[in-house]
Amino acid sequence: MWYGLYVLLAAALWSTIGVASSFGEDVSIMAFVRSLLAGSIALLIYRSLSRASLLAGFLLGLLFSSYPLAAITAGVGAAAFLLYTAPLWSTLAALLYGELPSKNALVGALLIIASAALMGYEATGGSLNPIGFFFGILAGISYGLYISVARYYSRQGLSKEVSLGAMPFTLLVTLPIGLYQLTRGVQEELLLRAGLAGAYLAIFCTLLPYWLFSLGVRRIRASTASVLASLEPVLAALWGLMFFGETVTLTRAIAYILILLALLVTSLEREEK
Repeated sequence: MWYGLYVLLAAALWSTIGVASSFGEDVSIMAFVRSLLAGSIALLIYRSLSRASLLAGFLLGLLFSSYPLAAITAGVGAAAFLLYTAPLWSTLAALLYGELPSKNALVGALLIIASAALMGYEATGGSLNPIGFFFGILAGISYGLYISVARYYSRQGLSKEVSLGAMPFTLLVTLPIGLYQLTRGVQEELLLRAGLAGAYLAIFCTLLPYWLFSLGVRRIRASTASVLASLEPVLAALWGLMFFGETVTLTRAIAYILILLALLVTSLEREEK
């Protein structure tokens, strides 16, 4: 069996985050349920009170809250591609650990900056929701910082601390926001939809795809896994077109291509190592 299939399945599941978020509508309740369910299941498997788990969990909690909001306001496809500006932010964060970027990482960062500038131009022009653009970039920053933190601590043998051990700590972000929303009062129908969407996100967009991805990267190169995972934003854009009629302008299409090129360039750098 080709183990890259596990990575493709993980990417396909991740690509549905925006669709589920649009169905659930209430981001605060969805993120809270996602954190609560994923964190509870993770606690049954592995427990950690380390600094690594705390920091990684906080960043994931920020991602759980910002990415669905970006998908709802900016569109499923745009949010997914903005999420994949993450390599830029992880490269910048690595500088704090004294890790100098390679030539490939710098080229990838420049490509992502160019793509973000194009999408920012669309946001100022009105063809892309500015709020959605902001939260999409925030999701990319959260994801990029998480990647950097996870890589730093994994090299110290703390990979479980920044994966399963981090899940309960996502509640540091999602619990206060969720409780605040509940105190304001939520319609029963909306609460049910958000709860179902949050449960779907916890199982099918968090625990299951991360497990599938880990199975795949054990048997294939990290560079190959990175390229295969880039199927996620492509599928997300397809779901946006199919389910919500989201169209892509020429400017945004160029931005998408630049991000995919950046992912390819950075993956080649990892293969050289």
